Amino acid sequence: MAKIIVGPKDWDKVYLELENEVIKTSSYDNLIIQFLGDVKEKSIIDYGSGPGVIAKALTDLGAKVDIYDINRRILEMACKRINHENIIYAKQFIKKDFYDFVLCNLVVCIVEHDEVSGIVNDVYNALNPKTGIAFIGFCNPKIYNVHESILDIRHSGNLKYDKNHMYLKEKKEGEYVIPEMHRPIEWYEKTFKDCNLKIVEKIFTNKYIFKNHFIIFKLSRSK
Repeated sequence: MAKIIVGPKDWDKVYLELENEVIKTSSYDNLIIQFLGDVKEKSIIDYGSGPGVIAKALTDLGAKVDIYDINRRILEMACKRINHENIIYAKQFIKKDFYDFVLCNLVVCIVEHDEVSGIVNDVYNALNPKTGIAFIGFCNPKIYNVHESILDIRHSGNLKYDKNHMYLKEKKEGEYVIPEMHRPIEWYEKTFKDCNLKIVEKIFTNKYIFKNHFIIFKLSRSK
């Protein structure tokens, strides 16, 4: 029977599955690392880090990487690849106005609508106000009606693109099920603007059976 992830408290149940992803890592994680360029001595926080796979790769490239995740058990297990002093167990301890890069990967799409603004505000507050860049990525809402990809199977019914809704997604890598939130790209764009983040670039990944599986927003502070 497939594991079912109901909320943040459950993600440690698929810790091994997350750290052993191959297709998602090669097509999403590696793309993020590519966008960052030379990260030596750069300060980075991975907000919603999971097991710290991206953080470990960036640390190996010379970056100074902190990680934060709402699931404490996942953070405790991440100690095997990330130094304990770089693990933040409560978001009030995230440094403000500090980081060169803030990463928030596949997080805003798995939380309730009213939680997204809080996360985006946390991203804003963590950024260095002059030079900081954020990357917030999630599954592309424009492919809401694609039932199956190389990565997952979506059970989204006949709901429309412009309607916020929850659907179930079966993850092929790891064979578990998660609830995911569909929201139009325009909804996210408004949320970023309301939280004083400026869209520098919209990036679509293109490594799958069909193009544009993920969208990644490159953002900076607007004021």
